Amino acid sequence: MSYTREPIVIDNPSEKLLKTIKKLREHKLSELEKLRNMKPEEFSCRIIFS
Repeated sequence: MSYTREPIVIDNPSEKLLKTIKKLREHKLSELEKLRNMKPEEFSCRIIFS
């Protein structure tokens, strides 16, 4: 898949697709929250040792 600045518009998405997108958004937000809550030294250690 390639990156594009143009948004993808899906007409009449299925329920399954909507649920999947919702799960992806929730996961992304939870990962961002984890990163925000990390201390700077934890972040640098995790990056180096991962």
